[in-house]
Amino acid sequence: MTPLDDDLLTALRAARPGLGCQPSATSPEATAILTRILQDHHDPVPHVIRRRLLLAGLPAMAGAVAAAVLVASVTSSGPGSTRPTVSSVRTAVLDAFERDSGDIVYSTRTIRRSKGPVVTQQAWTYPGFPAVGEQVRFRLFQLQGGVPVEDTESIYIADAASTGLTQSTTEGPKVAEIIDVEYATRTWSRQQSSSVLLAGRFSPSLIRDQVASGGFTVVGTVRLDGRQAVEVTWSRSHGPLTVTTTLWVDARTYQPLRSVATTRAALHDMLLETDTTQYQILSATPPNRDLLTPPIPAGFTRTAGSPHF
Repeated sequence: MTPLDDDLLTALRAARPGLGCQPSATSPEATAILTRILQDHHDPVPHVIRRRLLLAGLPAMAGAVAAAVLVASVTSSGPGSTRPTVSSVRTAVLDAFERDSGDIVYSTRTIRRSKGPVVTQQAWTYPGFPAVGEQVRFRLFQLQGGVPVEDTESIYIADAASTGLTQSTTEGPKVAEIIDVEYATRTWSRQQSSSVLLAGRFSPSLIRDQVASGGFTVVGTVRLDGRQAVEVTWSRSHGPLTVTTTLWVDARTYQPLRSVATTRAALHDMLLETDTTQYQILSATPPNRDLLTPPIPAGFTRTAGSPHF
């Protein structure tokens, strides 16, 4: 963990008045750590937590305040349109996810901040919605300022906990086959590892589980970049932080198109991060399955292991 991670844990623990209570946003500990979060610019890349279970796409609280988000043309369908119900959207989205469960879900996450380069993460998940006991192939390709940084494939067996954002030390897959390409050192490796890279926020199952719970609000039918879409939203609080997610699904197929998540601190309603993820469903053809394996650039040297696994 970085010093900022340690300080964040210490501050949040100190700010929490008691078991099951929310931290006070006005506590000096919370004020100090949020100030430091907003002033810290040394780590522009959202880093994956390097523990036994590595969760891709987690929010980067060490980064600067987000300055912009990918521009999406969203317009209302007009006063005459009928707003779908939560029940009808839930049924249609779950049916679409069941229909696409054996396909590949490709997603691109882009983060822009007031300082530092644009960060892009591309991910492929196959199958998109794995069953317990099924083999999962997950690839994460990270770029900074358009320059490749790391390209990783993680192959593991799904269990009931493997699609969540957090797991205890006794949950989740215990081993994975890892192919890791490190662009800074021009090296690559292939190994069995007890550090399992999971899809984390990239996992389509997280959207499915949120929709299945019915814990969302239907905003209505809109046009997303000229395409008819249904807009839904939900929020979750984690101590002094609130993450609000807006999801657009195709109004005809109910496949996910785009999501935008904003992370705000309760103190002064400060915006800490905004990120946009775009989704595409790919049929599991041999050429598309080839996309799950990171290509090894010419001239890269194979090593016995990776510094990250």
